Amino acid sequence: MVDTKEEVSATEPVSATEPRTKFIWSPKGMILALESALCFIVIICKATSSRCYLWCPIVDLVWAIIIFIIYGMELQIRALPWTDFFRAITGSLTLLITSFICISWAFGSSGEVAGSIFGLLAAAVFGYDTFGIIKYIKELKEQGRNMNFILI
Repeated sequence: MVDTKEEVSATEPVSATEPRTKFIWSPKGMILALESALCFIVIICKATSSRCYLWCPIVDLVWAIIIFIIYGMELQIRALPWTDFFRAITGSLTLLITSFICISWAFGSSGEVAGSIFGLLAAAVFGYDTFGIIKYIKELKEQGRNMNFILI
């Protein structure tokens, strides 16, 4: 007799979207989602006042979304580790500096203070991501992969 039932093996995806959603639950995916969420909260809080720097969390949010999409689609871009490193280090530094500046100006507005505190938290998350990227780049160099891109 021929068995007509199709068994789903452990290697086949259960749904059509499962291969693309695996990245969301990875540590890197969660860090990028947390960075995006914190930048969005900072944008909302800082938008209540025109005295604070609003460009920084907007740029960091856009960069985090772009990198999230690139990693999620599993695109093979040669300079991706260095691009991600540049995004994380600049995001951390700009959020840290602008949050300290805004928190020193913003004793009258609770939105600015909240946005600056969330900005400091986002800077810490970006910094954590930076150290993770450095570890990843070192692993690539130890494996012998050619990393021709030098950060100047």
